[in-house]
Amino acid sequence: MLLSIDTSSRYGGVALSNADGSVVEARLWRSSANHTAQLMPAVVELLAAQGIRAIELDGVAVALGPGPFSALRVGVSAAKGLAVAADFPIVGIDTLALEAQPHLSANTLVSAWLDAGRNEVAVGWFGEDGQRVREDEIAAPEKVVQRESGSPQGTLIYCGEAAYGRRQLICDPTHRHDRERSAAVAPWTPADRLWALASAGAQRLAADRTDDLATLQPYYLRMPTIGVAKRRDRVRQGRPSATSA
Repeated sequence: MLLSIDTSSRYGGVALSNADGSVVEARLWRSSANHTAQLMPAVVELLAAQGIRAIELDGVAVALGPGPFSALRVGVSAAKGLAVAADFPIVGIDTLALEAQPHLSANTLVSAWLDAGRNEVAVGWFGEDGQRVREDEIAAPEKVVQRESGSPQGTLIYCGEAAYGRRQLICDPTHRHDRERSAAVAPWTPADRLWALASAGAQRLAADRTDDLATLQPYYLRMPTIGVAKRRDRVRQGRPSATSA
């Protein structure tokens, strides 16, 4: 079984899934802090409910972000700690790709959104093959919607936690540059991202495309304000490769 861990936003979750990525059991919660109080108790409860031990797992998949600095560190550190202690492989997948995954289809452009704080969103643009068609960015939602005209043609789907929360803004034609283009905002629930992580993690594990424990890090996109306030908009963390999804 594969253990999946997601702490990419205030909504967190853990899941156990079979080799084909189908979720067997999961725990979901909303945290006002950084998931420290919820994460490991949820993992212990999940394993106990299925009657298995951590050393019997086939691996762990973890969502890398973008997301809150402390929350991402909690999730990634827990995943790495389990992988070391139980000696199983780890897979890290960036969260924008996870948000986009369920909505990829022919002749479709997917714009995946996550909250980035300061009334801004982290955005990834994906073609029908799941590959990025432009660099990830952090910007005001209004500016992101206005930029759609510079993207490849096709049906445009906005998805992800932050897009669903701003669906009225996105659907307002006064904010959209290309008003003739077909666009929609996909429904979202906290389980969507976790289920996508279980599926993508299983595929990576089956293909033996695991990550190096020593080098795997959260994907911040924008550096945290702690200790680097003057540089936070100038320093960007490297994005996981397009093939990591």
